[in-house]
Amino acid sequence: MFKVSRFILLFLFVMLLVFGQGLTTNLFSQNNPQKECRAVWIHSSYFNQEKEKAISEIKNMLDSYTAIGINNLFCFSSMMDQHKKGWDFLNALINEAHKREMKVHSIFCPGNRIKLEGEIKENPQWLIRGMKGEMYPHLNIGDADVRKYFTRKVTEALKYDIDGIHLDYIRFPVNQRFSYDKAACEAFKKEYGYSPIEIKHDCGSMVWCEWIKWNAKHVTSLVREVKDVINNSGKNVALGVDVFPDHETAKVLIGQDWQTWAKEGLVDFICPMLYTNDTKVFRRYVKQAVDAADGKCLVYPGIACKSSHNKNTPDGVVQEVKIARETGAEGVVFFSDYSLNEEFIDKLKSTLLMIR
Repeated sequence: MFKVSRFILLFLFVMLLVFGQGLTTNLFSQNNPQKECRAVWIHSSYFNQEKEKAISEIKNMLDSYTAIGINNLFCFSSMMDQHKKGWDFLNALINEAHKREMKVHSIFCPGNRIKLEGEIKENPQWLIRGMKGEMYPHLNIGDADVRKYFTRKVTEALKYDIDGIHLDYIRFPVNQRFSYDKAACEAFKKEYGYSPIEIKHDCGSMVWCEWIKWNAKHVTSLVREVKDVINNSGKNVALGVDVFPDHETAKVLIGQDWQTWAKEGLVDFICPMLYTNDTKVFRRYVKQAVDAADGKCLVYPGIACKSSHNKNTPDGVVQEVKIARETGAEGVVFFSDYSLNEEFIDKLKSTLLMIR
């Protein structure tokens, strides 16, 4: 009888260990969710051209950021051919950031205004053309060679110990400035029977609606191709995108179908640029982004201290951080290093952890 009881007790003890471990793991995962992303958009142009002075400035900035728990840096013009400082800014930034457990993401801007130099100057056919043949200083994302140009740039960035590739201006210029170059018009006509120049340019024309979708598909193709380059590199590098607030409007006016990118798993996180002082509007658009992502990717709303759309206050920024958390976002991004000054940092320092 004693032997049987001892066996039962041993059995119960083992089962308690097995199930208890599972229970503990489950409770741990619930009480310790994924670390909140606290990011800042920064610019290489913010720092001195001279290497030693710039590194000193980088150290000072990052030290001030640690006080508010910044753990990700999204850097504009981080590559040598972008900033032209004459020294390796990105490597210096990575070294200092990683010492402070901050991740570094290199930003690329496919749809932004470009300079006619280098490889772009040698390939004028890459530029967007208007309906009358006029040339615009923007690259046509619908051109396969343009997309290859950007994936080559991404490949160069992946040679560094970066933590992410970040796409800003991943779109056509505002107000449907698609390219009406000869190759694009002929390709579209082959598929739909009409050139986009020949049809009525309003939503009453089904062919015009298809032209809008056709261009949006090309932007999505670039996102997919960048994702493939990252996956093929074998590196653990995240892909993030900056997007306009409303996904339905963005799809029509700039070819930015970011809801599809999220739902198809093409991106790891989205940063809707919600630059407003109106907290009700901010809340509504954060919720819309969270719903659009549908759990397929993370959402980090962009909060502007100062932008071309708004000028916020420290209290206003704190309120928007709180709203982002309440609405289900997994982090926030502050815009930007030029305006995230001591006043904002001091306010966030005293409240950011408290309002978790």
